[in-house]
Amino acid sequence: MNTNDTNAQPQAQPASLAAIAWLFARCLLWNQLEFSAREVQQAQEQILALLHNCGDARKGFKAFCQRVLLAQQYLSRSGRRYLPLPTQWLHPGNEQGFAGTRNWLRRIEAARTPLPCQRQELKAMAEAVLEMHEEPCSANYQYWRSYFIQVGEPRLLELFQQYLAALQWDHQ
Repeated sequence: MNTNDTNAQPQAQPASLAAIAWLFARCLLWNQLEFSAREVQQAQEQILALLHNCGDARKGFKAFCQRVLLAQQYLSRSGRRYLPLPTQWLHPGNEQGFAGTRNWLRRIEAARTPLPCQRQELKAMAEAVLEMHEEPCSANYQYWRSYFIQVGEPRLLELFQQYLAALQWDHQ
């Protein structure tokens, strides 16, 4: 929905993207838990480091969101799966954590070369989260709400709305 005209808002900085990425991850993966201020700060620092390592923070943010969504989908397939604390899950050496989702996204991206719409809903969710952060307006919300309905992704619509509620009201 975002337009590229001269009235467009400035793009988010890496620290802002890290805070939003944390909020997205917390909503999707740890929504029913509360964390200490130290845990939150360290998780955001780990995410910021990930974004800096990407070179392009916006591209890194979108990849981060897709990988979090993949992890959420993995967890939702079995009630017996769980995640450790965010700082443990985000630790670069934890191949059972966020680091392990790297190959999941790589396989999807490789499949997108011949099939550009492969798992397109993952990219769409990342775009929706970024747009609602950079340009939080009714038109963007309605666009993405309609998109998730039209592509038959009611679960993603629920997650998107859950994230928006946290964006509006959460301060953790």
